[in-house]
Amino acid sequence: MNAMTQANREAWNAVAKAHYENYHVDKLLAGEPLLNDLVRTEVGDVNGKSLIHLLCHIGTDTLSWGLLGARVTGVDISPEAIRYARSLASQMGMEANFIVSDVMDLMEKVNAKYDIVFASTGVLCWIPDIHKLAATVRQLLKPGGFFYLFDGHPIRAMLGTTENGETIVQHDYFSAGVQEYDNFTDYILKDLEIPGKSYEWHWTLGDVITAFCQNRMRLAFLHEHPEYHYGGYTAFDEALNQREFFPQTFSFKVIAE
Repeated sequence: MNAMTQANREAWNAVAKAHYENYHVDKLLAGEPLLNDLVRTEVGDVNGKSLIHLLCHIGTDTLSWGLLGARVTGVDISPEAIRYARSLASQMGMEANFIVSDVMDLMEKVNAKYDIVFASTGVLCWIPDIHKLAATVRQLLKPGGFFYLFDGHPIRAMLGTTENGETIVQHDYFSAGVQEYDNFTDYILKDLEIPGKSYEWHWTLGDVITAFCQNRMRLAFLHEHPEYHYGGYTAFDEALNQREFFPQTFSFKVIAE
């Protein structure tokens, strides 16, 4: 594991406890899936299907699919996050498999094939090689199986905010390479800052779709959404779901040929 990946792992380890305490774990434990309606509709019926969730964090979405009848596996780089995911599964009495791994190393660790590979919300910015991600997804899929992704739209990397709260174009959409940050800021607790470097990558929509289509997968749909459609954790359920005049999120589905 290189230094950038290790730094990101340490950051995610550091926020796992706070997320366990601030996600809607109580609803999950009561048997309520935390997936939003858009994702559930676009993925469709998962009952009886095998599903592997990449970058699953503390497993709330993974276990939500389990509540809907899928046979679930979750993968995350953070041992602390996976510890909480396994605890949740135990509390729910659910059979679920959780694997600690960098998704970039998954081809060497997992030989099983799945009906569905799933990833959602805060995925692509942690991927240093989009083509390797696509190749990994294709290896994980059964013929005819599909990959579904819901994530922040890459156009948001262009945008900034003025002191008056006005959204402006501030950055180059086509900028490539890694972005280094001096601290890891949290999306749940705004005052929580984890000291230490973290690293993110930017991929255009063209980068993403091309990578998957070049790895023997056929595009079923690509949808762009003017709302966040976030859910499952506090602070982001309602306030940020207003409609904007530019894409906030996107989703796509590719089918293994």
